[in-house]
Amino acid sequence: MSQSQIDATALFCQLLEQDKPEINGQALHSGENKDAAVHLLRERLLVLGKTKEWVTCPECEVDLARVVREVGGDKIMLMCPQCQDVTGPRHLTDTHKVSMPKFQRSLLNGLDLSANGLSVAAEDQIWRLGTTQASRNKPSTWYFARQLFRPDVAARLREQIALDKTTQSCVVLTTSDVPLPLGSPMTEFDVRPLVTMGRIGQSKFEFFADRQGYPGPQVLAQATAGTSLKYVKSEALAFVDGVRFELEPSQQKILIALIDATDHELEKGALKSACGSQSQDFSPSREFQRNQIVYKTVIHYLRDDDRYALVIPVEDAHWLR
Repeated sequence: MSQSQIDATALFCQLLEQDKPEINGQALHSGENKDAAVHLLRERLLVLGKTKEWVTCPECEVDLARVVREVGGDKIMLMCPQCQDVTGPRHLTDTHKVSMPKFQRSLLNGLDLSANGLSVAAEDQIWRLGTTQASRNKPSTWYFARQLFRPDVAARLREQIALDKTTQSCVVLTTSDVPLPLGSPMTEFDVRPLVTMGRIGQSKFEFFADRQGYPGPQVLAQATAGTSLKYVKSEALAFVDGVRFELEPSQQKILIALIDATDHELEKGALKSACGSQSQDFSPSREFQRNQIVYKTVIHYLRDDDRYALVIPVEDAHWLR
């Protein structure tokens, strides 16, 4: 298994998590994506999209340059307002988009499933791939979903699984990060990240045989949180730089109040009320005396307004807004 295959798989999964799974030629053929591009284009998992008439100038890498004409040898002439006449590779004008039909066939081939068993629950978003059964094991009904971090996508998939009556046998492959956000409709299901299950191969997605049998239900032990508040409500836990902190009841209430508040800010009196505190000398910093690291990392006191604001960790930005 080559590094370029690993890179191609990672890049492909990243593209599928975008609203529009596409990439421009300049980004695809430069830097760390160069080797990955070879696999994706060879397997036709990426196909040509709309040709661009304006591109970033390859000389100054700042201004937009107008495409003038092709000059042969896979080169194009550009007009940059800063650099004037500039030549560059033709792929600067290309855009590439994911071929969903090709990707479907790649997954089906990798799982030894027939195209006849494929059904689409949401176009370009959720597919039921089919059912497999290893000897002496219960059958597994395979699904694929992208952007599963979105509550609406997760809810639609859960609805489809319920309609199919495959709750006990379903296995979901996804390009989203796992574990899914706190409160996701798919939290307790067998959800497996595609990027760890295998690699893009020749005409199929090559699944690692030793990972097919992995139990997949998402549990806290599988989390690789850096700094996160995902488990404040469900487990009374906070993570700071990968370190797990158990929250006292009063600390949990303070964080939940700020998580649930509009704009994640509360005046001191409102925060006290939301926490149900009866203390005459209510002080969040005092409540976090035995968890000062958590307090200093995720709570900011606005002294002039006597308000407390939640500092949203980067990895929680998709569900805390």
